[in-house]
Amino acid sequence: MRVKKRYLVVGRKKSAWFLLGALVYAAVILLGLRNMVVSLVSVSDKELPVYSVQRQEALVALTFNCAWDQNDIPQLLELLEQEKIKATFFLVGQWMEQYPDSVRQIAKAGHEIGNHSYSHVDFVGADEETIRQQMEKTDALIRELTGQKPTLARVPSGSYDSRVIRFLRQQGYEVIQWDVDSVDWKKPPAEEIVQKVVGKAQNGSIVLFHSGAATTLQALPDVIAGLREKGFGFSTVGDLLLDGETTIDHTGRQIPAEKDASAPGQIPRQ
Repeated sequence: MRVKKRYLVVGRKKSAWFLLGALVYAAVILLGLRNMVVSLVSVSDKELPVYSVQRQEALVALTFNCAWDQNDIPQLLELLEQEKIKATFFLVGQWMEQYPDSVRQIAKAGHEIGNHSYSHVDFVGADEETIRQQMEKTDALIRELTGQKPTLARVPSGSYDSRVIRFLRQQGYEVIQWDVDSVDWKKPPAEEIVQKVVGKAQNGSIVLFHSGAATTLQALPDVIAGLREKGFGFSTVGDLLLDGETTIDHTGRQIPAEKDASAPGQIPRQ
């Protein structure tokens, strides 16, 4: 009897441990499913800027952030004129105040102008009133110097979250990022910039450069030649963007909206 009782107790203990293990396993599975649902919801709710555009045509957009003291705009505009290219310039307000003639020259040459904030503060850490003031002050400068009202914006340092993107869109801007980064601010050799940009460009790419970067002007002729050899033409960002109802996928690529735009990771746009 003692032996049977001992085995009965041991059997009960094993059953209890088995049941506990099963419950823990079930909890892990349920938690995993819950996290998966939360993840899908988060992807679908996340606001993204436009990194690139789905285009059948072999087009890319060259963009230049203007925020630094060194002013090479006259040489840059001369090069773009020679190459018959229209680009998009994202201007910081303080830079505009320092170089108003360059702003006028950019507009006179027919290039597109976007808002890059007034003092290049990080919008993620700023409240909405600060962001509004940053954008409105720069808009006022652009209107004063060029007569244009910008509809494109680029967040300082490429730093954003859903709140920032949502707020800027509520203010009437389409927020533009990039999918090809020249990384010219690190002052790499011109050859490195050429290889990076030409190698990564695809239909609908948006390329990031900076005015005042040490080797950008040196690299640009070969960048342009290399892109043309691969069959690319050039467009402003505004002309590159799609017309009608669009969607931004999880990579930030603007694509035509489907009839059912409720799929996770896609954000309908008008």
